[in-house]
Amino acid sequence: MATTQMSFAEVGTLFNTVTDELAGGVTPQNQTLLLNQVATVQTQIQGLVDSGIFNNLVDDGGNANPGAVVRAQNIGDQMNFLKQEISAYGGSAFDPKYINDVVRDVQDIVGNDDNLGALAQQGGHSGFQQVSFLLTPPTPFADSGAQTTALLQFISDTASLTERAQTLAGIDPHSAEVQQLIADVETFSHNADAYSTAQGGLFSARFNNEFALDGVQGTASRELIAGLEKGDGNLVAGAVDVLQDNAADVQGNMLTQGNTFTPAPNGGIPANINTVHDAGAVFDDAVTKLIGGVYSGNQQSVLADLNAVQTGLQAAITNEGITGDALSHINHVFSLLGQESSLVGSINTASPTPVSSINGEINQVQAEILNAINSDPTLVDLANSSDDNFSFVALPPGTTPTTNPTGVASTAPATPPAPPSAGGANPPAPPSAAGQSGIGAVASNQDSGAPAAPQPDPHDVHHGHVPDAHFHHLWG
Repeated sequence: MATTQMSFAEVGTLFNTVTDELAGGVTPQNQTLLLNQVATVQTQIQGLVDSGIFNNLVDDGGNANPGAVVRAQNIGDQMNFLKQEISAYGGSAFDPKYINDVVRDVQDIVGNDDNLGALAQQGGHSGFQQVSFLLTPPTPFADSGAQTTALLQFISDTASLTERAQTLAGIDPHSAEVQQLIADVETFSHNADAYSTAQGGLFSARFNNEFALDGVQGTASRELIAGLEKGDGNLVAGAVDVLQDNAADVQGNMLTQGNTFTPAPNGGIPANINTVHDAGAVFDDAVTKLIGGVYSGNQQSVLADLNAVQTGLQAAITNEGITGDALSHINHVFSLLGQESSLVGSINTASPTPVSSINGEINQVQAEILNAINSDPTLVDLANSSDDNFSFVALPPGTTPTTNPTGVASTAPATPPAPPSAGGANPPAPPSAAGQSGIGAVASNQDSGAPAAPQPDPHDVHHGHVPDAHFHHLWG
């Protein structure tokens, strides 16, 4: 039976379901379900890309947005990362980190693109809802001297290649200059992927998402080549835009030799928390970190968050005069916070965290805490500041799973939506990562995980063999 094409908003709602399932990590009960859901997201995104709905989009300011099609394609490509990490969960200590980064990156791709953000809101949906509610931005990666040199070269080569592409956009694809640029981009792309993967450890955990073939660099490089081969100046412009943004992300996530970084005291947890709103902002930090599960890099900070939430809520009872049903619900939250702390602390991070029912228990308790707050009008009002900044942000609205044998969540059939027109008003957005009343920070969208193993790609032609040639001025 033919598969009905979902709208972008419906695909985003299914992705919300994946996000909700991944809170706490992968379990024996949800592993197969997750793989089916991620595969559906990938297939449906590819169908939308192939339909052309992302081509020639214009934002509300009347400006062309050729990068939207490249970003949409990258969402589909990054699903290979999720399939890989969910399938092999527990094989690497960085599996939770990798999953966390991919989920947040996809959300940020949509949230930072006006057209994609508007499409994700159509039909009353809240697709790809952002959950990047961190108290502080991630700590930059402290490069070795050799890594600093390599990353700066990557940034320089990106600038060189994109400058050449802008000059040659729309020129005869068979010209010697265009053919040379295509060869150089292919070499740059594959060498970048090989370098990042070979580094292993924390480097690969942080940078594969920018460098790998299914990461931003790989997708944008393939689209750049496709644009050059077809003489499509619009596609070239979109790929150039994404490649340049990616190089800026690399620059922002590296701490070069000789530079220093001073982290926020106590992980950004305020010294004094005495309101439900501020306690909720700290809880949101833990929720964001737990997408993908517990590992050595987040366990202690999550435990510190949960302890601070409990202390802050206790102070809020007196400070904000909480009584009645609201007090009963907070007392229930105290019990749940203790359970969640115990579960998070019980995981042995000295070895990779396996597929475990404990991950599902963390997921359930965390969801109960959010439900206890968000089902009480008094606590909802206290959690939201007067300027509509949110905390204790509810889980993204997802789809309702069915009992079909593939385990794919149900969505209403739909045809691809029309792109938002220039000057049209966007539907109201859900709570965004910025809504933290000054004590939160939007998470970097490039905070990746473990090295990627080769995965099947929906565009085999894009991943064809290229020469291993190295040349002096490009990545090698």
